[in-house]
Amino acid sequence: MKKILIFSLSLILSSGALMAKNMEEMRKSSEDISIHTGSLTKSAATTQYQVSPPVPVLIKAIVNFFKLLFGANGDIEIANPCREVPQVDGTLEDDKVEEQYTEGSTYTPLDPAELQEPAAGQQPQQYQQPHQYQQQQPPQQQQFPQAQQPQQPRQDQPGQTAADGADRGGTVPEDLKAKALVYFNAHSDQIKNKRYIGIVDFSAHSSKERFFILDMQSGGVHALHVAHGSGSDPDADGYATRFSNVPNSKASSLGFYLTGALYAGSHGKSMRLHGLSSTNSNALSRAVVVHESAYVKEARMRQGRSFGCLAVSATEIRKVLNSLSGGALIYAGLSNSEF
Repeated sequence: MKKILIFSLSLILSSGALMAKNMEEMRKSSEDISIHTGSLTKSAATTQYQVSPPVPVLIKAIVNFFKLLFGANGDIEIANPCREVPQVDGTLEDDKVEEQYTEGSTYTPLDPAELQEPAAGQQPQQYQQPHQYQQQQPPQQQQFPQAQQPQQPRQDQPGQTAADGADRGGTVPEDLKAKALVYFNAHSDQIKNKRYIGIVDFSAHSSKERFFILDMQSGGVHALHVAHGSGSDPDADGYATRFSNVPNSKASSLGFYLTGALYAGSHGKSMRLHGLSSTNSNALSRAVVVHESAYVKEARMRQGRSFGCLAVSATEIRKVLNSLSGGALIYAGLSNSEF
């Protein structure tokens, strides 16, 4: 008991000394009336100046962190992959044409015949210029129920895959699939096409098959190549390390998308995308779409870079549009990360 009393008394005395020291420091600081001109901001309406209080470095770091996660610009930068760039059988040129989107503008709808697979040996038709048709309106924002446990696709027909039933042997990253399924179940009222889900793993090199179409009925997976934006890969090594929601960034955007209207655009057969996340909310106005391209091949090559679009090869565009059109969910993320 005696030891406890002695400890308590010493604690009180030390606290008193600390308070006295703090008061003396406050008194001295109040005598210092110097003002750094860097903290002055000029008022627009008067010639007087206002002093901006200093913001602790820690608070700034916290604010920037949350801006990164939830800000409308969707700017995300990841460390350059430590892995070596894989050996490829050549490289493809980048996109040279950036499509523009104007609300209320019209585009030519795709003829259903254009979505039929060409006969064996027949070359896929290429569009030379865009046409006109009335653009669909973006989906209304809604309130959705709480997420349920992910509904796992059936495994009773492992050979069945999206669109054509040919198993490409692709493996969807489990963490990205889990996130997509949680979102799918929580937002099922918004998703009209519940047969297929698209998943893109932008952590993989562009020479890899990293666009996966998951068949929710059979559990089959169709894997294919897809381009990322030049703004996401400034050193053109085939790895995407920067992502943005900002117009003219030419970067890919991470997040959840809902597929929209099919049309014939400047890149041929195309499909609008509506961004559902804060990191890709400008997808429609940026004309970030799914489209066919000559700078993406189904080969072990460093694919060309888009202006942010999910560009796929002319041999795969029909499978993609047939599977994911009509309000399907697409999730673009980075495997083995928080995104």
